Amino acid sequence: MRGYGQYCPIALAAEVFAERWTPIIIRNLYLGCGRFTEILDGAPGLPRSVLSQRLRALRRAGVVDRTQTGRSTTYALSPSGSELAQVCLALGAWGARWREAQPENQDPYLALWTVSRMIAPDTLPRSRVVVRFHVTGSPVPNVFWLVLSATGNEVCVKFPGFAEDGHVSADTATLVRWYAGELSLDAARRSGRMTVTAAPWLVEQLAGWGRLNPYAGTSRPALA
Repeated sequence: MRGYGQYCPIALAAEVFAERWTPIIIRNLYLGCGRFTEILDGAPGLPRSVLSQRLRALRRAGVVDRTQTGRSTTYALSPSGSELAQVCLALGAWGARWREAQPENQDPYLALWTVSRMIAPDTLPRSRVVVRFHVTGSPVPNVFWLVLSATGNEVCVKFPGFAEDGHVSADTATLVRWYAGELSLDAARRSGRMTVTAAPWLVEQLAGWGRLNPYAGTSRPALA
């Protein structure tokens, strides 16, 4: 990457942070993605070759550490990278306040993937929780399974083979607003745009998952 040729600390930081896909990669590492494929899962549209290039650059910059154990490779934020992740969070706070995702950019899979990364397995009331999400009015694939367990959380686009604990049906916009913490589960159900078929314990869990987003409750200014 070409530098700015400036001593200014903002320019020096931007040489690392402002490269396309880099903030998304740092975000995914911050969310606990350690394997190459995990980082890719949370970055639809990111080519594998570009991810490889960015990870090499971030390692050279001292932002990412790489660990090789046998044939297994894992990545993690270094102390420098963990501090840079706070810049990502601050950028997200600005985006939540001043920007709004257009309908064509709302991705139900990515919304559920992000939810899955924010749910701590030790908070689950059972060893495994499986919830089927049907996204109405969305092109195929429009059915996803949120599979949560002590061994890790994932979003499946095919039936995972486990018994379902509940079923959620919602359109994309409502699902995204719930995941973002802009719309409570109760409000989404009252609107008629989300239906939940589940035992009370799972309804309680779903309500809590919709409040995990770090930008939940961010107030928006009244824009002209």
